[in-house]
Amino acid sequence: MTIFHISVDEFKSAMSIQAWVNMLWIDEKLKWNSTEYGGLRRLQVGNHEVWQPDIILYNSVTTSAIEHYGDTHCHINEDGAVLWVPPTQFHALCDLDLRLWPFDTQTCALKLGSWSYPGNQIDLRLNNASLKSAVHLIQNSEWKLLELTRLRNITTYACCPDEPYIYLVFTLTIKRDSPLYSSLFMTPAVAIVMMCLINFWLPPQSKEKFILCGCTALIISMFLIYFAHKLPPHSSKPPLIVTFYSGCLYQVTTSLVISALVINLSSRLYCRPLPRSIKKILIGWPGKYLGLSDLIQLVNLQPLADEQELGEGHIISDSSIYTSNLLSNNDDHRDREVIIYPRTKDTQLEWILAATAIDRFAFLLFCNIFALMGIICIL
Repeated sequence: MTIFHISVDEFKSAMSIQAWVNMLWIDEKLKWNSTEYGGLRRLQVGNHEVWQPDIILYNSVTTSAIEHYGDTHCHINEDGAVLWVPPTQFHALCDLDLRLWPFDTQTCALKLGSWSYPGNQIDLRLNNASLKSAVHLIQNSEWKLLELTRLRNITTYACCPDEPYIYLVFTLTIKRDSPLYSSLFMTPAVAIVMMCLINFWLPPQSKEKFILCGCTALIISMFLIYFAHKLPPHSSKPPLIVTFYSGCLYQVTTSLVISALVINLSSRLYCRPLPRSIKKILIGWPGKYLGLSDLIQLVNLQPLADEQELGEGHIISDSSIYTSNLLSNNDDHRDREVIIYPRTKDTQLEWILAATAIDRFAFLLFCNIFALMGIICIL
């Protein structure tokens, strides 16, 4: 058998092969003496004009059509040797392991044998052709043949225990070799990870966080829809790349929730100050480790105490609550009023510090999660 093209149908769990099958047999009824026929030593006749062995594919995908071979001529020698090399397409069932798809390696087998004749009538044998001479794959084929083994087996069936049946097993180990998949799946995966991580470096009050998360989730969803149309739903183990993209979708969803929290915290104008214990942690070494030095310097310019001594009639600090005594100027309707202004400047700055700390911590956490996901997919 000379193989020219290999393809795999993941949905049908089948391997298709285009090949030439070299079949040689002896037909005693087709022998002649060349001297009696003007030195004629060889004939070419249609394949339908001579007897043919009913060699079929046992593990064929389709059971309705058992005719695998094309119509080509047979070469008959004077000694009764009939050579038939028909082109064929075999569609064999194959137990696919798609865990490493689209960089997977598959092992599939072709089981060929006679459907009607036992071994004492058709004795199937293998020729001595090497792997190099048996494989002529086209250059742009998606699959690369790594190994081809051939085995001759003899078995008996319950219906005919005294009649051994011979079948041949061609085992192919193939590896998917298509640079397109690297560009199609790996490059977008890197871009998706970068988009998810960049979200944590946007300003905490930036509404573009929602837009970035939404676009990233949309891109991931498009890839998952493509995978659903490309891969079979009955696979026992989903491909790692599908698991990676699904994990990215979970990560982006979590990032969206974190962004909503960060924007809410950093945009609050009327709120109580940040708890002192949290503030001390953020202005200490954890905050510096998270890259918050600039914000820490701004926060340190404000008093650490929650309350300041208030002056009367003037502002102690832009961020302080102050009391102004408004005296009536001969107007009966003007009484003494107390006006309270919220501490918006330093309080909001503290919450921005906390929101930014959440962003930076989430960035480090997501980096570790993505790295772990990548290591699992590679290994």
